[in-house]
Amino acid sequence: MSTSGNSQLVNRGIAALEGVPLGGFLKQSCIDYPGMISAVLYTAGCNLRCIYCHNPELVLPDRIQRLGAEERETIVTWLVRNRMLLDAVVVTGGEPLLHPALPGLLGWIRELGLAVKLDTNGTFPSRLQAILTEELVDHVAMDLKAPLDYTKYSVICGRVFSHDMLHAIRRSLCLLRERQGESEIRTTLLKPYHLPEDIFSILDEAGQLWRSQTFRPEKTLQHIEAESYTVQEISCLTRVWRTKEERALLL
Repeated sequence: MSTSGNSQLVNRGIAALEGVPLGGFLKQSCIDYPGMISAVLYTAGCNLRCIYCHNPELVLPDRIQRLGAEERETIVTWLVRNRMLLDAVVVTGGEPLLHPALPGLLGWIRELGLAVKLDTNGTFPSRLQAILTEELVDHVAMDLKAPLDYTKYSVICGRVFSHDMLHAIRRSLCLLRERQGESEIRTTLLKPYHLPEDIFSILDEAGQLWRSQTFRPEKTLQHIEAESYTVQEISCLTRVWRTKEERALLL
């Protein structure tokens, strides 16, 4: 592409980011989008307060440091110049769908010829549906924090959690189960908060889309004493879930 073409791409990228506050940027990752070399955009702001959140600087208003105009321009310019070194861009948070201007950013990433992965907590199903309908993402990863029970979800997500949010998460789950595309539903499993029957309920909702997510204890929204399930324990519980007879014995 010509220099003028790159300049136009940069200008469109700067405009696309104006309505999506950023709290961070990672140039290259091999783990955020499995099988892809991806850059990662971290949006600032979230509507939940998950106790084990490992990005509190993107969630708590008094700790959020939004990137300024000069930093955003630097990011956009880097992405345009180095897009041939990447396969994808991951948009994560915070909660990206909190920002109504997100589709413009996703569309601009598409202009770069890169795949797009979106991370979400599922509380904005209408915005998610619009993005899926417009085919602005290739892969969606949704966090399912707990069984679809208000009390259990509130323990994880804090007092900000509402019954409307629970209903919204149900709708988002339906969208991903029906989607003809790459989707995953993830849960960070902690033994004090997720009993075997809770995990079975989560699997009932997510089915084959479900993946476990690693707990990162070094930096969390709240200080919690928690033990993760091991890979072997999760594998065992998943096998038991598939066999109703074994499941009945365990419960």
